[in-house]
Amino acid sequence: MTAQELLMVLAEGEGYRIEFKEQLANLDKEFVAFANASGGFIFLGIADDKRLKGFEITNKVKSQIQDIARNCDPSVQILFEEFQNILIVEVRKGIDKPYRCTSGFYNRTGPNAQKMNRDEILEFVKSEGKVRFDELIKRDFSAEDFDETKFGRFLRMAGIS
Repeated sequence: MTAQELLMVLAEGEGYRIEFKEQLANLDKEFVAFANASGGFIFLGIADDKRLKGFEITNKVKSQIQDIARNCDPSVQILFEEFQNILIVEVRKGIDKPYRCTSGFYNRTGPNAQKMNRDEILEFVKSEGKVRFDELIKRDFSAEDFDETKFGRFLRMAGIS
């Protein structure tokens, strides 16, 4: 990252793929929100009002952040980049969605990580292709629902003996 690129990020502000944080608080929910969406960048050391606060970047802090990413379920893939005293954490778009942290499932909505409710989680799982119609179990099926004639016709049409 260059100084000019940082100025552009600051001018644009927080959005769907950019989050500013001063501290590590609630980093896990930001990780899963970005992983469940299209990925994004967390700029540690920048306040919400775009002021550069700086962040003490140490190997211990990086290890803590890696642990937070690993403790998500499934683990979230991240990369680090440093620019002066700003730590930039790139959160990769998830390939095994949905992702969750200890406080629940989150998705990125505009510039915010929003907790998903039950119906949103179900719709998200369906939209990701995790639930397939032909694998669903019809719990209220009974023997009276089965039609031998139609089944025999299906077998003939499919060429199954």
